[in-house]
Amino acid sequence: MDVTKLYDLEEAIGHLSDGLDAVEVMVMGLEQVQDAHAGGLYAVWRYLEGANQEVRRQLDACLNSI
Repeated sequence: MDVTKLYDLEEAIGHLSDGLDAVEVMVMGLEQVQDAHAGGLYAVWRYLEGANQEVRRQLDACLNSI
């Protein structure tokens, strides 16, 4: 297994996490102004955040095995 590719993947996942953090901030703002779309965007964020955590968990397992 090419370790460099795993570190590249780790960096890409970090960028996705940054994007998810931005979406979370947007959700909090929409909730604060009581926007009707806040609930839907929150559901999308929650789903993607769960997937992100699982991908990170799997990547960590790969990195720890080398």
